[in-house]
Amino acid sequence: MKTSVCAQLASLIVKETFGDCVADVVLYLIRKVKSPFRGVCSGTKLSQKQVRLCLTIGIQHNYIFVSKHPRGFNEYSVDINAILHRLRYPSYVYCIKLLYGNVSEVLIEEILHHGQILHSQLIPRTINKLKKNVKEQVSNVEATEKLEVLIKARFVEICPDMETVEEGDSGSHSPPSKRARTEINYNDRCYRVSSLRFSYYHRDLQMVEAFTRKLGHKHGEILSTMLRLSEVKSAPAATESAVITSNEVFNTLPQHLCITSRAVLDVYMMTMVNDEMKMLVKVGDDGGGSYIIDYSQAMTALAIANAEALVLERFGSKSLRLFRLLILKQHLEQKQLEEMAMIPTKDAKQLLYNMYTHRFISTTDISKTADHAASRTFYCFKVPMEHLGGQLREANYKSILNLMSKRIQILSDNRRLLDKQQKMEAIIATLGEDEADQKAEIEAMTTPSEQQQLQAVKNQTNRLENGELQLASTTLTWDMFLTYKSTKRLSSLPQPKTAAK
Repeated sequence: MKTSVCAQLASLIVKETFGDCVADVVLYLIRKVKSPFRGVCSGTKLSQKQVRLCLTIGIQHNYIFVSKHPRGFNEYSVDINAILHRLRYPSYVYCIKLLYGNVSEVLIEEILHHGQILHSQLIPRTINKLKKNVKEQVSNVEATEKLEVLIKARFVEICPDMETVEEGDSGSHSPPSKRARTEINYNDRCYRVSSLRFSYYHRDLQMVEAFTRKLGHKHGEILSTMLRLSEVKSAPAATESAVITSNEVFNTLPQHLCITSRAVLDVYMMTMVNDEMKMLVKVGDDGGGSYIIDYSQAMTALAIANAEALVLERFGSKSLRLFRLLILKQHLEQKQLEEMAMIPTKDAKQLLYNMYTHRFISTTDISKTADHAASRTFYCFKVPMEHLGGQLREANYKSILNLMSKRIQILSDNRRLLDKQQKMEAIIATLGEDEADQKAEIEAMTTPSEQQQLQAVKNQTNRLENGELQLASTTLTWDMFLTYKSTKRLSSLPQPKTAAK
């Protein structure tokens, strides 16, 4: 996924966070895919010291990687997805706060802020930040225990040995076997956040929310229980979960649901199995009934729901009727669509043309004869969901890019006023509680018109940031949908036969 829009968005994210030099290095690596150290220096017109610092920042924040060229020198490459995942960092922090509390929230914030951080640095920083901001006293042991919980839940992972950025082009590294034999001190462990684990967790949240909205709260809680069970038994990237029995679900259900018998649970489970989203599939009768969660089908259902909402908003209810028929029947001629949707020929032709020009639907030509004459050819409409998913994901990234550019422009236009407000807040923070008169005098330095302007800037930036977060959440749906489609397509390819020994 290295389109121009993604490259621009990645560059803007890096520029806003780390500055212009790092953004230049990232853009160069995106264009070149891989480049040695001297190539980056000559391509970006930056000094070796600046490039070395930019590469170090990228490696520490997990979006620049080092690999060995066959000739022996290091090559550097950038992972655009790792940069785009930074859009979801606020949702990561909020998720951990809800699940594990304030201490874990600060731990995640510190790890995200530093990219990779040593244990000996992480714990003291977390304790000091809690003491300063939350007024909460936490010991080293308590903070370490919270960190171990996050590691056990796979939201935080221990970093492997890092490669260092070479001096010029002549860096030397000890072999991995020698590094593995050295004894690692506990305080020297380095941590980073697992973006993939957060992506799967948010995927599960979207599935539970869909079931809750459609079938009810208890159905959502049952699915949530099954997802927790599948975390232990299934591979994270699997397209479907391992088999989960009804007995396992019944024994793990929260008591507040008041589901006291397996017969009642079976009724809920069969409702979920028969639902049109097909997220839950019954595969046997062992253990009171055996079920699997089809992640691929679940993300397909969520992707279709997103596409339908967009068709309704952009083209209207009649177009949505045609779009749903094509999703249901897969291939239909125009005359069949007119009859089944009960829409006049002229209107149907115009609606189909609008969706076709915006690439929401496509056509397939089926000829009766080899000459492909128009009079002997069927023209069937269909919805190319995989192509549409890529198109809408690209549109989401374009929208995020526009929102970020607008927000940065607003902050730049009001920089003088924002700097003044920041200085005043810093002075007020240094004053004691018994210096209320001085605080009032400093606050009075801002005129009413400036206060109104500051409030307007705050409201505008908040709306833009909320839009970015919402689009990032929708983009996750398309990412997961396309990933599962690609995995299924690759798994369906014939495997090469191994030669007999």
